[in-house]
Amino acid sequence: MTDLESTLKAAERDFPIGRRVRYFPVLGRSDSFETTIRSKPWAVGDGSIVIALDGRTGGHSILHLEVV
Repeated sequence: MTDLESTLKAAERDFPIGRRVRYFPVLGRSDSFETTIRSKPWAVGDGSIVIALDGRTGGHSILHLEVV
């Protein structure tokens, strides 16, 4: 199993579909909102792991999420 595959597996475990999370659009700032995960995580070109969130379009870095 590659590093990317193991990172994706860990993200699937930590951020399953339906889990409530707090999303921080800008790291280091306190502005955030609660939402729900609506997809499995996937990797983008640079290897970052992203996930789809209710009420938002596109993929969002799991580094910007905090489990509620």
